[in-house]
Amino acid sequence: MKDRVFVVIILTLMFGTCAVIGIAEDFDWPRWRGPNGDGISLEKDWDPEALTGGPKILWKVDVGFGHSNVAIKDNRLYTMGSRTVYCLNAETGKEIWQYSVEHHGHAYSTPAIDGKYIYALNSAGILVCLKAKNGKLQWMKDLVKEYKTEKIPYGYSGSPVIADDLIILNVNTAGIALDKKSGDLIWASNIHTDKRNTNGYHATPVLYEYESKRCAFLFSGTGLSSVDLETGKQMWFFEWDPGMAHVADPIVFEKMVFISNPTAGQGGVLLDISGGQPQVVWHNEDITSEIGTRVLVDGYLFGSDGPTKRLDELRCVEWKTGEIIWEKEMKGISLISANGKLITLDDDGILRIAEATSSAYKEISSCDVFGPEITMRQFYTPPVLCNGKIYCRNYPGDLICIDVSK
Repeated sequence: MKDRVFVVIILTLMFGTCAVIGIAEDFDWPRWRGPNGDGISLEKDWDPEALTGGPKILWKVDVGFGHSNVAIKDNRLYTMGSRTVYCLNAETGKEIWQYSVEHHGHAYSTPAIDGKYIYALNSAGILVCLKAKNGKLQWMKDLVKEYKTEKIPYGYSGSPVIADDLIILNVNTAGIALDKKSGDLIWASNIHTDKRNTNGYHATPVLYEYESKRCAFLFSGTGLSSVDLETGKQMWFFEWDPGMAHVADPIVFEKMVFISNPTAGQGGVLLDISGGQPQVVWHNEDITSEIGTRVLVDGYLFGSDGPTKRLDELRCVEWKTGEIIWEKEMKGISLISANGKLITLDDDGILRIAEATSSAYKEISSCDVFGPEITMRQFYTPPVLCNGKIYCRNYPGDLICIDVSK
């Protein structure tokens, strides 16, 4: 009996010690721009100096043409290329399953994971719900044919967002909502009649709360709408005509929302939404966003006009005032942030890690994800940090996994 008690004590101490010292925590990146849709990774146990001396590439696979980013949960990675949805082992890159959508359309949006299912939208407006385990089709909806949604120039690019039992899509003038279990239409906004919408719109819905209501910001071709998710009612509209397609997502923080324009001379604006109607706090004509969405870290916006600009400025902008604190000349970039660091990727595949600080640009490490390889480079998709690995997507199809673990 004493021996059994002793064994129990030892095992208890062993498991207790493991709990105290900690087993590496697993993180998920279940949707476009991460768990909170803000481009911020929650990871802290990774090495910002890991790019020094070149990338430690764990694997590289071809997933077909597209800008689709990765969604990761339970060591499974989901992405899209051409007409195909892929499920890969996030550690090895080995294919687990694939599902081909029998409709034309490249992959511009990013899948969303919700429990046992993933939702993927191609550029033709075909939305599928698949079992995450095996890729089995649960339902498919052709948004244009079945729900009479408008065709978007360049194609559907905004990613699906899950809000409770709804799938929110940035379609028409102020979005549509579907039942996530069946794909049935719950509510829909009107299609555009304004000719200024000819350039389209490609931002992803951004969720927020206002007076205990679940709401969403949705970018149409001519401005920003605030929508009540339960009813689809448009609460307000802020006209913001880009002259080009809206691509960068809104950024919301403390009852304020930042939006930026892709057109030079129109810049970015911070809106106070605390009173129920948007009020301009500041407007800075020099803060434009052609494609890349900025990140907000400790009261400062970081980002650039790019990533399609051949010569650009990475800027640090004070959130409350719109003042440009510093800028660093570099090629156009997309970026995310993690643990007080910026992880940036320019369109040529140069990956950098720098301090997310308002004092100055302070680079920690960098590398060319392709090394000396001569190949087509169009890295317009932001990098993703998940479980000590950075994933980089090249438009021709290269998906590269780089080890940045400690």
